[in-house]
Amino acid sequence: MDDLRDKIAAVIADTLGEEHPMDEHVADAIVAALPTLVKPLVWDRGIVDCARLAQGGKYVACSTTPHGSWAWWLDGDSESREVHNSEEAAKAAANAHNAAAVVAAITGVTP
Repeated sequence: MDDLRDKIAAVIADTLGEEHPMDEHVADAIVAALPTLVKPLVWDRGIVDCARLAQGGKYVACSTTPHGSWAWWLDGDSESREVHNSEEAAKAAANAHNAAAVVAAITGVTP
């Protein structure tokens, strides 16, 4: 996170000039807000639910047991698979994974 904060501070300094230094708390707030700016996944319901990505690929979520647990994974990445207690929790985790990937792609820093 410090790398991302430093990058944001550098952009602000380049844009506004050195006479407007960025407060550490402001930079931290921007870093914390970045994942919330990523559009949530839109799930298509089916035998398994899918959320297609604009750049290709998809997230998949489905019930894993008759007792209500759900799993999500990024299609083609078996190591991304996680199991959660509910559909909502699984899809929230997939959204968080996607938001972190988007932030990392645009900043070069994994939050």
